[in-house]
Amino acid sequence: MTPTPRTLLLAGRYSQVFKEPLLACLGPGWVAESWCAEEGTEGLTRKAAVAEILIGSAEWARHAQGLGVEATFAASRRLGLTILPFSGVDWLRSEWVPANSVVCNVSNGSDPIAEYVMGAILNAEIPFREMDAELRQHRWTWGGGSVVGRKHGEVQGKTIGLVGYGRIGQRVAQLAAAFRMQTIAVSRSPGVSRELNWWRGMEALPALLAQSDYVLLCVPGGAETLNLIDKDELSRMKSNAILINVARGPVVNEASLFGALQRREIRGAIVDTWYTYPPPSSMVGAPSSLAFETLDNLVMTPHAAGWTDELETRRVETVVRNVHCYLHRKALTDVVIDKRSATSECL
Repeated sequence: MTPTPRTLLLAGRYSQVFKEPLLACLGPGWVAESWCAEEGTEGLTRKAAVAEILIGSAEWARHAQGLGVEATFAASRRLGLTILPFSGVDWLRSEWVPANSVVCNVSNGSDPIAEYVMGAILNAEIPFREMDAELRQHRWTWGGGSVVGRKHGEVQGKTIGLVGYGRIGQRVAQLAAAFRMQTIAVSRSPGVSRELNWWRGMEALPALLAQSDYVLLCVPGGAETLNLIDKDELSRMKSNAILINVARGPVVNEASLFGALQRREIRGAIVDTWYTYPPPSSMVGAPSSLAFETLDNLVMTPHAAGWTDELETRRVETVVRNVHCYLHRKALTDVVIDKRSATSECL
């Protein structure tokens, strides 16, 4: 009798990039099933019922306003390993995950996001586009050659305040040190870091806002950080400070941010994470119900800070490595939920 094959479920179009590398890792005896949103929740649960390894995607996480995730776990009968190859799991509830199952959140995006942050800061201090546009018109408005032109800023000596000090914050602190910036941080679990001038608990957020030339939001999303930055917090920032959000849009109150920028209460903002997103099948949609695009003191990017040519290669390597560890009962990396009992076997 032919043994029943073990099943890998690739939930969402993006998950397809892992198919061939994973099948090579898994070897004989495994089959791959694929799901996309057009198949609906019924198709998803049917395939989830036999899956042992699940590779999720944003398409899967957002299916049916998030109810598809709960339905997936409720339908599963053999699920041992779920890997989410994107950043953030604030939407995932531990009680959904079945017993004897483990969830890993593989992002690999902290390095490019940190580079994005430093690039944004450099661009704010040295406005290359404006200088270029002026000189193309033969105008030396910014020039120092005649010692009369406009002056740009410097990064060194500025203070960057990190709200959250996880992987992204730590990498930003390392890069900021190379530019001789002053770096301070608040987080839920403060400690000591040689990269920081000070690191305190979240109760020190007002002090951080008051001292920072750049405020970087890199905390997890979810109920704990919803509207963490609201009207009062924005009013505590320096009038010439810039807010950078690479966390989640709702970490900053939408109306309060729009109002503060519109009234120029702060110098500006650089926002990569938004309040509304288009459906997975579309690349068109407003990022907010408010007209942020009309503000000239805002840089808007489409959740692209960590989306680089090299990112996918690192993700594939990490996902394959975790699957290999799962198969050989070795320690997994990037574990966020572990429902395995001390005596349970993953296989």
